[in-house]
Amino acid sequence: MSTSPPNSAGNHGFPGSAASIASSNLTYASYCRPHEADGALGKNTYHYQPLQDMQFRLVEIFPKRQTMIKCRIVHESLESPPPYLAISYTWGDINNTKMLEIGGSSLPVGVNLWGALWALRQKDASIFVWVDALCIDQSNRDEKAQQVPLMAMIYSNAEIVAIWLGTDEDDSARAIDFLDTLSTKGSSIEEFSNLVESEAGKSNIAAVVSLFERSYWTRLWVVQEILHAKDIMVYCGSKNVPWSVYTRASDIFSQYKRQIEYYFPGGQRDTRRHSLSLNQFSYSQVLAYEGPRSFLDLKSFLNSGDASLLKVLRACRSKLSSEPKDKLFGILGISAEARKDFPPDYNQSVKDVYTQIVDTLIETTDSLDVICDAIHFPIHTSSANLPSFVPDWSHIPQTSAMGQQYQFSASGGRKAICKFDDRLTKLTISAIYLDTIDKHGIAVGTLCTLADYLMAFLHWRALLLGETEDYKYEESLRVQEEFCSALSLGQIPKKYERPIEWLTACYHIFAAMLNKRLPRLLLDNDLEKYINAKVDIKPEDRRQFLQDHFGSRMMGRCFCRTKGGRIGMGSGVMLPGDIIVVPLGCSTPILLRKEGANGEYRFIGDVFVNRWMTGRAIDELNEKKRQVEEFVLH
Repeated sequence: MSTSPPNSAGNHGFPGSAASIASSNLTYASYCRPHEADGALGKNTYHYQPLQDMQFRLVEIFPKRQTMIKCRIVHESLESPPPYLAISYTWGDINNTKMLEIGGSSLPVGVNLWGALWALRQKDASIFVWVDALCIDQSNRDEKAQQVPLMAMIYSNAEIVAIWLGTDEDDSARAIDFLDTLSTKGSSIEEFSNLVESEAGKSNIAAVVSLFERSYWTRLWVVQEILHAKDIMVYCGSKNVPWSVYTRASDIFSQYKRQIEYYFPGGQRDTRRHSLSLNQFSYSQVLAYEGPRSFLDLKSFLNSGDASLLKVLRACRSKLSSEPKDKLFGILGISAEARKDFPPDYNQSVKDVYTQIVDTLIETTDSLDVICDAIHFPIHTSSANLPSFVPDWSHIPQTSAMGQQYQFSASGGRKAICKFDDRLTKLTISAIYLDTIDKHGIAVGTLCTLADYLMAFLHWRALLLGETEDYKYEESLRVQEEFCSALSLGQIPKKYERPIEWLTACYHIFAAMLNKRLPRLLLDNDLEKYINAKVDIKPEDRRQFLQDHFGSRMMGRCFCRTKGGRIGMGSGVMLPGDIIVVPLGCSTPILLRKEGANGEYRFIGDVFVNRWMTGRAIDELNEKKRQVEEFVLH
């Protein structure tokens, strides 16, 4: 039985399809995004009846008799619901609407929702759907707040989740056919190469890139919809295939990312499309990290106790929501701890919601790591007027806290000792003073190219060597070894057993890339000799080696030298005079800047300092060489 718009191709059948569900009189459901629904129905004339405890509404979609979609709303119990299927979709432009008839009234709905209902409507049987725009009274804030905590139950009880990616466009049908083929016939490198190296294969890849860049994959609310699904079917225009087709193909793209880079160097697309994606990602980046791969395995976070809230916030930070408060409320279905601590209240200010997150995480985890997610470079403005130590979760930085990525333990496992003022606008922390910034290099931006890394390396190294001109050779070499360690945030591959080996690999990569990209740029004699150094890195692998070991770690940061001669790398917004402290209960040192006449400090960001990332400050505290001080952050 076709569920597609007119003139559509046949669908990919699967057990429990929309047709079979309709014949069994099952239901559909969509996960609530209450804020996004505001105004979605326009000035509707439908009058909602109040919901009782543990009730939700269903929409019965009548059989396909004419173009107009006709339906009615009924109430059902969440405690003993009939089998139903859940729709996962994005709102799109709510000002672009089409009409449907509900309870005898004609109502405008977003064109993307209309397309989903059209695709799922049956010819000969009614079906039941739960759709947020229709099943929640969007004018009733209390009802929206009451429904949000129930969404995890609604979604986890669904028989199947139907993802709606949108209509046929940008060769989407071709892309889906290719994903289907790849998922079954592209597991070996030979099979994969055969599928992508031809002209047809290249066009197929370009179509998949466009499919993986659709807005659906970027939205926050759909994350928990997928997380709680028992089974998933993906609809796009005239096509529908199981979710496993997408995930298997995405895993193959990730596995053969290097091969994609070989066939599509620089990510250039064919002449029918723009040269790079809107987010400046290359083909290989989109295929390996976007689309289905952008949904991390959040189920692994569900049993991590109080720390799960921070893990989920971090994992979902790159997802979009139109309401800043939904960066918390939109993950309530993922984190049970969040549901207990943060009943959704849309009357609260963004500042109150975000500050309460910090307060709760510090109290429940005895850790200050959450403040390191307040990322201030590149500089961005916010109308929320947040304290400097409170992360703006609505901001999507291209970098992340060091403690999120690496296993640092600067405070040696000590618990945080801190206190808020009554208004939660100031935080007094206990920390060990380490040093003060003396000089720093140019910052590497977050929308950067290879040239940015190369120029930053030259500037940072020149700054370092200018400080060590009077050093003896052995001491100068030791400082340069620390410099190369800092460039990689101390993440040196195990095969480089001696610091000099890592220095050689580091200098070779940068010298060789500079010589290739900017052959007329003169390098100093010491650096030039590393161009042809004997290392086990193939010329064609140099760029990837730089990106893997230096690029992602330099991005958003700058090299620094302290007054005590220490070498590190931290937030690109640092200035001379900023102090470095190791807070109790924090996995990394942090930068603070003294402001005002009251001796208070602004939080600047986290910072890597060579040899101070694994508890040395605590060791010296225990040896009475250092002491704990209080610092008031605002």
